Amino acid sequence: MHAQLSVQVASSDVLIKMKYAYVALMTLWAYDYVITLDEELPFVTRSTWRIVKYLYLTCRYVPFLYLTVVLSRILESYPSLSTCQTLYSLNSYLGILVIVSAESIFFVRTYAIWDRSKRVLWAFIASVIFLLTPIIGILVKYNSSTIITNWIATGVSGCSKTGETSAVLYVYVLMIIAELEILCLTVYRAIIKYRRERGANVLKVLVQHNVFYFGCGVGSSAVLIVAIAMFPASYSDLVSSIQITVHAALVTRMHRALWKYNEDYAHPDEFSLTTFSAPPPLRTVQSAIGYYMEEPFGT
Repeated sequence: MHAQLSVQVASSDVLIKMKYAYVALMTLWAYDYVITLDEELPFVTRSTWRIVKYLYLTCRYVPFLYLTVVLSRILESYPSLSTCQTLYSLNSYLGILVIVSAESIFFVRTYAIWDRSKRVLWAFIASVIFLLTPIIGILVKYNSSTIITNWIATGVSGCSKTGETSAVLYVYVLMIIAELEILCLTVYRAIIKYRRERGANVLKVLVQHNVFYFGCGVGSSAVLIVAIAMFPASYSDLVSSIQITVHAALVTRMHRALWKYNEDYAHPDEFSLTTFSAPPPLRTVQSAIGYYMEEPFGT
């Protein structure tokens, strides 16, 4: 039986400052969107509509909806209990959608540089089943033990939750394991391919992206674990929203950067993003990235 975390609430002053933090988070996301729109338009208009592009658009635009729901929950003055329950459910589903889409983009990168190996695909499917089964069980237990209320503190109305169990901490540990698996597969394959294709600098970009993303994922998960274990639920909610937003911003920026690098530095003797006729044994790194960008699950 997992011990229940301390049911405590933050002070009224802290809760008010947290509202400012959520507004600032939404503002930063909107600002990042505006200043990178000139990078996105060429990508959206020139790249082919494939599964990775849909994953990218999910990570790019669902956070707007996610943060809007978060702000509605935080800034609502006198919410009903049913409203709070609905908003918390929407937050959970939208947050999971963003994180899963971000992780899937990095898996497809790995799948591409492994030349779409069926062994890697089945290994990943087995890992998903192995990790997802306990995660679902933990989340079911977490939801059954969590009590959603329409008051935050004495005299302060708003949506909040109490009664969280420490079992939810293991979800973030399992997420770190999944990210570590993708990182190891990418680095191992990159080393092998780089020995054969010395000019494949795109591998450096891939590895840099994966290592940086993994580092940010581990760091944010560690902070979230501490917040869940030691502070009121309002703190962990804020850290979780920051984590989801940062993951989405990182993966979309990295995806556009890789696409642009592939467009700008494709060699004449290698495949571009629009040609995929080489048989598997003759694929170069550039053609593998082409598969990643355009049709990672095509025939």
